[in-house]
Parts: sequence; C-alpha cells; structure tokens
Amino acid sequence: MAEQSPRRAEDKTPGIAWLASFPKSGNTWTRILLSNLIARESIDDDRFASLPGSISSNRTAFDVITGLPSSDLTDDEIDLLRPQFYRMQADSAEGRLYIKVHDGYHETGKGEPLFPADCSFGAIYLVRHPFDVAVSYAHHQGHRDFDKIVAQMNNVGHIMAGGRKGQLRQKTLGWGGHYRSWHQQDAIPVLTVRYEDMLADTAAALTRIAHFLGLPEAGDAQAIARAVEESRFERLRAKEEEHGFGERPEKTEKFFRSGRSGEGRDVLTLAQRTSLVASNEDVMEKLGYLP
Repeated sequence: MAEQSPRRAEDKTPGIAWLASFPKSGNTWTRILLSNLIARESIDDDRFASLPGSISSNRTAFDVITGLPSSDLTDDEIDLLRPQFYRMQADSAEGRLYIKVHDGYHETGKGEPLFPADCSFGAIYLVRHPFDVAVSYAHHQGHRDFDKIVAQMNNVGHIMAGGRKGQLRQKTLGWGGHYRSWHQQDAIPVLTVRYEDMLADTAAALTRIAHFLGLPEAGDAQAIARAVEESRFERLRAKEEEHGFGERPEKTEKFFRSGRSGEGRDVLTLAQRTSLVASNEDVMEKLGYLP
C-alpha cells in the first residue's frame, strides 16, 4: 500500500499509533524523537523522556490486561487473543498510545488481522537499507555471524522470541516480507520514513511524522529543533554510557553503537550483499536502495 494522506488530529485522539519496522531500522530513535517532541516537562541530561505505550510483544502487559497467564498458552493461542489485547489497551488509555512493532502485518489463525484497524490511528513505518540492518542486527544479537543474519532477513518464516522467552512471538516475515505486509494492507494508514532520510534531515523527517500524527508541535519549528537536539546520536550514546539503557539486550555491548549509513556495504561480503538483493530486490528498488 502506498503511503496515505496524513490524518489531522490531536495527540490525545484515541487509538494506537503503531511504530512498525524490521529490527534495527530506527524504531527506537523515532520513539525517542517523539518522546522529546511531546514531553510536557523539561528534559534533563540524566534520563530519556517517556512516550505513552510499549511494544506489541509485551508479555507482562498481555498477562495483566487479559488476566491470562501467557505461559500457559501456545504462541498460536496468544495470537488469537492479541487483537483484543490491543483493543483493551486502547480503551483503557487516556490518550494516544505509541506501540513499537517488529511483527509483520498478518492474520491470526481465525483470519483476523493481528493489529485491528478499529483501535488504530495509523502506522509510522521505519525502513533502513538491508545491508546496514544486517550489521546492526548482528551486533544487537551479540555476534558477527553475518551469514546467519542474512539468512534470517531473507527468511519469510523468521520469528523473534515466543515460547518461554520474555517477549511474545513476533513473525517478522523477513526484511522484504515485513515491508510488503504493512504496505499491501489498506486497513491502517501508513507513513513510510527511510532511516537514511532521517539521518540526512532529522527535523524534516520528524515534521512529516508529526503532521501525519496530527501533533500540534508539527508546526512549531522550535519544538522540532529542541527534540532533534535532545535526540542526537552522540547525546544518546553518552546517556547510555553514563546511565545505561533499558532496551539494551544482555549480549549487546552498546545499544547506540554506530547509527551511520553505509556501514553494511563496507562490512558485508559480496556474497552476503548479493544474497540480500536476490531475496529483496523488488523492495530495495522501490525504496531507492539499488544503484
């Protein structure tokens, strides 16, 4: 589905704004930018501003809100309940929720979309060059086995977490499959933002996102500039080094490791790059990622 025209609404409009991406594509940075943009209080140097919402695979929230122990359910049984779980989250929220999503857009075993449109405001879709994703994803998993990562990214059956792990199962559908799934559906409006464009002009990208979300800050150049300054990679890395970062996996030395564009072309072998292109050429071409 092509990106749609922005909805205009205040940030308290009920509903969930999904922040969707394949892992390591700028999702966390986007949430930090939005957090700093809509923060109602001053931001000090010792913490990260908060954003209402969580991650779609939050097992603890699922257990609390549904009243069911997910540990007693299979992954397929949990998926059957997830649409209602999100509806319950949206209904109980005082305003807009911003929920991080690494799942591809797919249906449950009963044919219901995992992410129901009736509680959704829209989706910001973050996408990054697959060469760079491969390098960042490997470091995120605590290794440099890029062949393993390339195979995961090319695998439409790629799954994160689930079982007895800390997060609910997430079917990513692979790098290209993830993009296709969110853009072929037409129930939830989608705004697509390339990570490379965010790096090149962060203020412009954040302004686009804010307009799509209908945030009053969208027209406030000073607020946009403040959020961008507070979210600079160097500042985030310094905060992590001094105070830690809650989303950093145990196997990962640093969450805010590099953040630059073009690293994958320097690090991956020709065979690894060729494999990624062969499996994802249509999406890469659409996004301008091919020479």
